[in-house]
Amino acid sequence: MKRIAFFLASLYCFAACNNEIIDDPAFPADEKNPQIELFFPDAEQVNVYSTATYNENLIDTVWVLVFAENTLNKKWVEKIEGSQIVRNGFATQLLPQLKNKPASGDTIICIANVDPVLMADTIGLTVANINDRFRLLNNGFYSGTSRLPMSGGFRWSPSSGCICEMTRAVAKIQIQMGTTTGVSDATGNFTADNVFYQIYHIPQAGYIIPTTPISGIPALSRDFIREEYLLLQNKNVTEAKSNAYLPEYPFSKTTCTGGPDINKSIFHVDRQFILLCKENRDEFDYIIDTTYYRMDFYDAKIDTFIDTKRNHHYLFTINRIRSEGYKTRTEAMQNPGSNIEYTVFINDDAKDIISNGQYAIVATLDRTTIGAQDGVDYPVGSVRYYLPAGVSAPATNEIKLVVTSSTSNPSAPLDPTALTLSSPSPAEMTSSNQTVSIFVKSGIVGAEGVLTFRLGNITYQKNISFRSGS
Repeated sequence: MKRIAFFLASLYCFAACNNEIIDDPAFPADEKNPQIELFFPDAEQVNVYSTATYNENLIDTVWVLVFAENTLNKKWVEKIEGSQIVRNGFATQLLPQLKNKPASGDTIICIANVDPVLMADTIGLTVANINDRFRLLNNGFYSGTSRLPMSGGFRWSPSSGCICEMTRAVAKIQIQMGTTTGVSDATGNFTADNVFYQIYHIPQAGYIIPTTPISGIPALSRDFIREEYLLLQNKNVTEAKSNAYLPEYPFSKTTCTGGPDINKSIFHVDRQFILLCKENRDEFDYIIDTTYYRMDFYDAKIDTFIDTKRNHHYLFTINRIRSEGYKTRTEAMQNPGSNIEYTVFINDDAKDIISNGQYAIVATLDRTTIGAQDGVDYPVGSVRYYLPAGVSAPATNEIKLVVTSSTSNPSAPLDPTALTLSSPSPAEMTSSNQTVSIFVKSGIVGAEGVLTFRLGNITYQKNISFRSGS
């Protein structure tokens, strides 16, 4: 009998200075029955990033699909309910023991939070037809409290550990006002409290298993999400009202027609876009009228409309309001967003980006648990900072490692040398095109610390621990 452990590493959190805390698995070792660990890496980021919420890790149902090593013929499948999962919703989760025993080399594919599937539907299941049998919920639309579809796969090998890296099948969308120097506003009343937004021309659905190239299912109509979402700084914002999730979709296609391919730099009314709605009020707080602004999934730095990719977080930052919005929805929908300036920061495969809308810390931290012997420098990742054109580097720039616990005994005196930052020297980040490697020297088994990056008024933190034999 085998057990499956979920590693749900943090995905998104949504304030520029939030910390990322990854819990270590608190599960008893079982040498005779190796465990599968499902690991959720950090989302590749578009603008501000930190950690996953509880809802973004929560699982209703997970399917474990097992295929033979050489033939990839289905051997067996198992359905596991969320109520059977230990620590469901947290960064590490443990499934119950499997009813069957995988063989070394078997391909294991885990799928969570899809449309209901009967066991009879898995007859004739192959690796190639998984997307036909396991479909996304809700026609591909997910709100801030939905169970997000996830999938991952690995080859069973108990001797080297059984970790399944899971990926969410949807992208996350949020909007914020510029947070550093404020937003230049020609209207005088564009605030997070009188603006809401809707997303138009959304795909009908997507696929649980990634496709190459990426693809989605067009809506074949001018459909939109009728849910009204709030900006992150709105005083009444909640997770459900600030977070929208969409299936991935390529920029080369229009979502409401599915084609033909269109030039990546040319505006098209049928591309996926966001409609901002600003409620103009009188002195008695009555709504006089509503004006509208269109924002596209567009990167002005490279003059191209961008893919909506799974497991990416798209945070739109509004920097400037040039004029009052259009008087009607239709007029705003049919014209580019020339009356508003905004940025969508695209990550270059780095795992974490923390930004205040002006500059960013860009980090790829591959290891948070280190150790095999003490006194050794272990690479844990790399870091740099990003500065857009016209923005100078802030005065504060530092990397610091602070020991929080030097042994597993809470009453023992703290040893500040139990973990030390050995590189870079000086302990600071370099500019946009110069990534520096981060090395941590282990000292005492069981030691834990916090690795902190500070740039100007933004801070990013990561827990680091030293475990013998890691």
